[in-house]
Amino acid sequence: MVLSMFMTNTSINGLIGRGSMFVFSSVQFHKLMHIPSDWKTGKLLDLGAGDGMVTKCMDCHFDEVFATEMSSPMRWRLEKQGYKLLGIDEWSDGSKLYDVVSCLNLLDRCDKPLSLLQDIKKSLVPETGDRKSVV
Repeated sequence: MVLSMFMTNTSINGLIGRGSMFVFSSVQFHKLMHIPSDWKTGKLLDLGAGDGMVTKCMDCHFDEVFATEMSSPMRWRLEKQGYKLLGIDEWSDGSKLYDVVSCLNLLDRCDKPLSLLQDIKKSLVPETGDRKSVV
């Protein structure tokens, strides 16, 4: 494909509207997090959110949804869905804390997975019952 000469597969998929991942359904998210379907809290951060289809399974439980993504076409799709985009390093600068951090299918793709896990831990709201991370 001609596009692959200057774009990643992720960006190509974002551009043509393909490549959505299925990680879990909304019902499976409830079971994973041990939450009722009407549970609600403050902030969700979805790291490497892709096109936002997995984020959509979680977003109804949060007042604010933040996302990071490297691919420009995927970022465009996330913005189109109303998610607040953060820069790749911006989320961990200490300016915001999150009730839940989602890091799905990302640890195997980053250079420093232990540093990423430490940054996630530091970015969670301390001393709350909602202190959860989905990795």
